[in-house]
Amino acid sequence: MKKKKLFGVILIVIGIVICLGVGVNFVKKQKQEDTLKFLKENVSPINTECADYEVNIGKNVGGATIIAELWQDGVCTQSSPVILNTQTSYLNISLLMDGFGTNEGIQGLNVQIDTNERVSSMLTYFELPSQVRGYSFTAYDNKEVIKVNAGEEHILAAMAFDLGSGVRSMDCTSLLEEQERVTSASCLLIVRAMFT
Repeated sequence: MKKKKLFGVILIVIGIVICLGVGVNFVKKQKQEDTLKFLKENVSPINTECADYEVNIGKNVGGATIIAELWQDGVCTQSSPVILNTQTSYLNISLLMDGFGTNEGIQGLNVQIDTNERVSSMLTYFELPSQVRGYSFTAYDNKEVIKVNAGEEHILAAMAFDLGSGVRSMDCTSLLEEQERVTSASCLLIVRAMFT
């Protein structure tokens, strides 16, 4: 009888050790991935669209360069870059429309990209065509985690402008996979991240 109890206790202890080992390995694997986590902006002014990200890089990715690109009929105008390093933990992208809600319509777009690092910030103004009627904005789903690797590019946010003929639906992944949608757009702003 004592041998059966001892054997049962040994099995329970072995089971606990195995569960702990599996749990620690799982947590260790998760911490080794470089990720961006989209944090949905709940409140923003009526003329602003925002995309906020929790940044978790430094395991396999050494940093990233973030740029805004305005594509108009195959021509690209780029912003100055914002550099993310392994200490960056937060990224905010704000797209502020100049003239939204006025009789003149949207005349331009201020793109501001900030991080928790004071040296990594950028503000660029893009002038838009006079016939802008509206826009469509896309980023990611709330709390969506994007796994990133060195050498990869990701589109973090996009805003397509309606010049009178409507705007085709879009998402960040399809814009990245179908580059011709970007280069052939009448008027499209994207925020691109290139990881190193």
